[in-house]
Amino acid sequence: MQRSNPREVAAEALMEIMTAGAYSNVALRRILRRNGAMTRQERAFVTETVNGTLRSLIYLDYLLNAFSSIPVEKMKPWLAAVVRTAAYQLIFMQVPDSAACNEAVKLAEARGYRALKGFVNGLLRRLARDWESTPLPEAGTAEWISVRYSHPLWLVKMWAAYYGIVETERLCAENNQPPDVSVRVNTLKTTPDNLRKLLEESGVKTAQGSICENALHLAKTADLTKLTAFQEGLFHIQDESSQLAVSVLDPQKGERVLDICAAPGGKSFTAAEKMENDGQIVSRDIHVHKIELMEETAARLGISCMECAQRDGMEPDEVSGLFDRVLADVPCSGLGLMRKKPDIRLKKTGSEIDSLIEIQRRILENAGNLVRPGGVLVYCTCTLSRKENEKNVEWFLAGHPAFEAEDITPFLPKEWDWAMETAGKGFVTLLPYRTGTDGFFIARMARKG
Repeated sequence: MQRSNPREVAAEALMEIMTAGAYSNVALRRILRRNGAMTRQERAFVTETVNGTLRSLIYLDYLLNAFSSIPVEKMKPWLAAVVRTAAYQLIFMQVPDSAACNEAVKLAEARGYRALKGFVNGLLRRLARDWESTPLPEAGTAEWISVRYSHPLWLVKMWAAYYGIVETERLCAENNQPPDVSVRVNTLKTTPDNLRKLLEESGVKTAQGSICENALHLAKTADLTKLTAFQEGLFHIQDESSQLAVSVLDPQKGERVLDICAAPGGKSFTAAEKMENDGQIVSRDIHVHKIELMEETAARLGISCMECAQRDGMEPDEVSGLFDRVLADVPCSGLGLMRKKPDIRLKKTGSEIDSLIEIQRRILENAGNLVRPGGVLVYCTCTLSRKENEKNVEWFLAGHPAFEAEDITPFLPKEWDWAMETAGKGFVTLLPYRTGTDGFFIARMARKG
């Protein structure tokens, strides 16, 4: 198998993400598979370069444009990918100037840009020499946060209106920290202590979750799917925020539960484990291929109480009141996932949020109709947008007097003093710098008996 140049692979992945609109995690996985001859260290280099460049793109472009006669966004896609990844290596990975600059020049030449070798070399040499002294917008402003932490200005201003400028800076800074891997222990097959022992024997570093008792955080992981513990169905990958949503749902043995937008299925699997595989969980999704993946994972985990079905969450059922508990984890803008999917900040717009509201409300209305009297409805998203979160809950409760918000304080860690005011009103917003999780919103409502 032919050896690949990791810097070339990284630039190629970035160009694909930026020009073809590919999701960063999907594109990266595909290109690493295509270049399978790379060593583990080389694969790690590519992953860090691509994800790091995406996390820091606004900042890198700001610096590059300070020294370039051509704005980065107007460069040929390959040259833009080469200089951006080289700039990230220079500034954040402490790659020696000579190595980053010389390799970038070679990559430009290899793709037919020999005439621009001098331009690429000069730009990167000037950047390496003077980037630290380049003036930024006034410190403490939304513009400064936008550049320094590479978040779009519209988003910084929106969060500043919600949380204030100081908290917004903390949130943006945390979004630039690569997360570890969180998993849910499959208590149908093992215990947290036994799984930790097995994983550490395989060279995986583990730590107990900070929110959910059956959560583990993993480090020094390569491909988790190759581990015997994974193949035997002893765990599934799931952020603690999603695990907490199921805790708030609080499914019980023997109950009938609906996960109305279930894929990739993590919350359904956790609910099945909490119910000790006793009862019925109907897991719906609009995409057939995702239904097949959920069924495969359920089989690996030894879950038999799940019934997976292809159905549009906005499509009303002919009958109502079918379920004891309904979970509506609706499609959203995903603004809480930037640590894991750094390209989200480059692809989302404020107008896109507005277009999601109707979809979310139609799913929420349909979900509410399926809750039996005395039953529970949990609404959640992986975003930090009040239009998609609090405003939707307010809209639902105002239009559905049969429902009322329920105090979720008993489901939250006792030390979360900051959450208690809203928890008493039935909802909580998880900010990554506070919780070490994805940004997430969870609300619980009960249908009156």
